[in-house]
Amino acid sequence: MRAIVTGATGFIGIALCKELLEQLYEVTAVIRPGTKKREKLERSLSENRFAQNHLRILELPLDQLTDLSEKYHIEADVFFHLAWNGSSGSDREIFEVQYKNLQYTANAIQAAKACGCTKIIGAGSQAEYGVVHGIAREEKTVPRPFMMYGAAKLAAYHMGKVLAEQIGITFVWPRIYSVYGVGENQGTLVNYVIHTLKKGEVPQLTSCENMWNFMYITDCVRALRILGEAPHAEGIYHVASKDARMLKDFVKEIRDVIAPTGQLQFGAKACDLSRTFWMEPECDRLYDLSFECRVDFANGIQSIGVSEI
Repeated sequence: MRAIVTGATGFIGIALCKELLEQLYEVTAVIRPGTKKREKLERSLSENRFAQNHLRILELPLDQLTDLSEKYHIEADVFFHLAWNGSSGSDREIFEVQYKNLQYTANAIQAAKACGCTKIIGAGSQAEYGVVHGIAREEKTVPRPFMMYGAAKLAAYHMGKVLAEQIGITFVWPRIYSVYGVGENQGTLVNYVIHTLKKGEVPQLTSCENMWNFMYITDCVRALRILGEAPHAEGIYHVASKDARMLKDFVKEIRDVIAPTGQLQFGAKACDLSRTFWMEPECDRLYDLSFECRVDFANGIQSIGVSEI
């Protein structure tokens, strides 16, 4: 199998490239020109001997994805479009930043078709739903995003689906929930709690009384690969674990793994309930493809703790 991956230097992108190469894919990794993260990608894949001859890294702007076929003559079977500008921080609320991603999504779909791909897998988000109290179902729950990022992801799904139908390529839209693991970005809740406890300090938290769902990074990228391989996979899939519970329970479990005698300060920070995610996804569509999570939350946290010693 041959795959193209945009956003290949991101947390999920690096892990996906690794997963694909381990499954003997030929991978074309598309990254931002001049990015300092190229070394991280290369370092992460350096131990994979298959990668030496079956990984090609291309520095290419998202508005020039047509060069994949026209200039580089890349041929592939499946296209994973993970790249997204403004996926964190204040950029998530800037219209001009988010709006450009709609064109980049269209560029990716057209490039995928031109490279001979039969399927393109995007990277949706649970942020498309906004605040949903109760179980979120792919084809039934009405999305009501409250931030520009979620609204742009939702628009990318609707417009991408129509464009894919117009040009004749299968379109899969994984709505990815909360992914954690070794190599995750700084500033996440998991990262903060682990580092604070390791320093012998007390994490300052909100009440954490909202439902949450964590999925380990290797399970996430295996799910994406399966969506690319499953012949009849199409449309929206929740990419999440079946372990949905109160966020407070997850935080306590982090404490129990990292520093069993450590203290946690719940309620120290205020939160706006109208902008607090409630993650309780129905995942039957994904699991019906013979997918199962292999890493439970405690073992995932243990892996992060060991990696940082």
